[in-house]
Amino acid sequence: MGEPLTLVWFRDDLRVADHPALSAACAEGPVIGLWVREERDADGAGPRPLGGASRWWAHRSLEVLAGELEALGIPLLFAAGRAGEVVPQVARDLGATAVRWTRRYAPASVALDASLKESLRGAGLAVHSHPGFLLVEPADIAPAGRSHYQVFTPFQRAAGEIPVGTPLPPPPAPPPAPAVSSAATCGLDELGLLDGTDAALSAATPQWWADTVARHWEPGCVAAEAALAEVPERIVGYRTGRDRPDRESTSRLSPRLRFGEVSPRQALAAAEASEVPDVDRSAWVRQLYWREFCWHLTHHVPRLDTEPLRAQFADFPWAPDEESARAWQRGRTGIPLVDAGMRQLWESGWVHNRVRMVVASFLSKNLLQPWQSGEQWFWDTLVDADEANNPVSWQWVAGSGADAAPYFRVFNPETQRQKFDPDDGYVRRWVPEFGTPEYPDPIVDLAESRRAALDAYAVVKAR
Repeated sequence: MGEPLTLVWFRDDLRVADHPALSAACAEGPVIGLWVREERDADGAGPRPLGGASRWWAHRSLEVLAGELEALGIPLLFAAGRAGEVVPQVARDLGATAVRWTRRYAPASVALDASLKESLRGAGLAVHSHPGFLLVEPADIAPAGRSHYQVFTPFQRAAGEIPVGTPLPPPPAPPPAPAVSSAATCGLDELGLLDGTDAALSAATPQWWADTVARHWEPGCVAAEAALAEVPERIVGYRTGRDRPDRESTSRLSPRLRFGEVSPRQALAAAEASEVPDVDRSAWVRQLYWREFCWHLTHHVPRLDTEPLRAQFADFPWAPDEESARAWQRGRTGIPLVDAGMRQLWESGWVHNRVRMVVASFLSKNLLQPWQSGEQWFWDTLVDADEANNPVSWQWVAGSGADAAPYFRVFNPETQRQKFDPDDGYVRRWVPEFGTPEYPDPIVDLAESRRAALDAYAVVKAR
């Protein structure tokens, strides 16, 4: 072994503050960073490939991270391919003596990381995985006699009792890294994150997001720190305001958490330090623990993005229809709140959470389209598309997931609009032709489609 040199493999942790793996590496000696655009192995090991909007966000966030690491004297390298092959090659080429990373929790990623640990240690390297992506490690929480929780409220109650510690500051600059290179690495632009197209999006490419979503977001850990500082102001009145899509009443931290530009521990600390009413703080913190719950489920249950958690839904009588699905995707259903949400999504890469539930219910229940198709559309178009939160939330709305009670509930989008967008401010912002002859008629009768959905759910209930 030569002089100590640690390779920090960044994944969904694109920050320098409250980064246990980076802090530990900087305390040991020279550090080099690596980010890999991963392909899944032949056996499916590894993370789910990024969708179009997420690729755009990752590219921009990595630009910022590279600058922050450069200020610490740490180079950030880039590579593409199967991480099980790329990471060992880069470590070998650089002469690294140790590799550190932040833990992942989806079964396919856990399998990959376990295999990598074995191969790297077999090559004589020290390998360390660190917490940092979640508040609570899945291994640290389970109900008596069972492997994992399937109901959110008892999960939050138990998880909330586990101390999470204090966020770490950015690490001091380590000794300078040696001038080394690897043939496996490339420039950020060469990763192709802004190239190509998605089959599900047809005409859209990542360049679409650069021309639209960029008007609504500034990715990167620097902007994320600014957003974190706004949390106390954002959560005043959150308990009731969070359901109003016509207001700026949420923190909009979801893509920051998804890419790890801020840690959940930083987000929790910001909320706990704020002087806001306890009812608002509790409502906001509850959303952090919903994210934890989604990852808790995902860690224990594979393939939640394609297979229903509740087995009786495997043969649910869906009625796939390309024309209906396309109208939903483009916000041309003739249902104002649904169309507003889908157009906000297409334009900004994000949609208000109350509206997410409404559009998901409309697709899966009023239109009887498979929830998997909606989940995939969100995966490709959301900047905060999360490998756990996205499928778990879709399954919750569709009725096939955990804690989906009552599973047959059908959101009425007109009632929801009257209650949460009473002045139609949200609808008129995203659907300017609403109320004019140019606005299309509804593609489905809400009352009739609700009855059809309940009939379909009655079949499931009878099993």
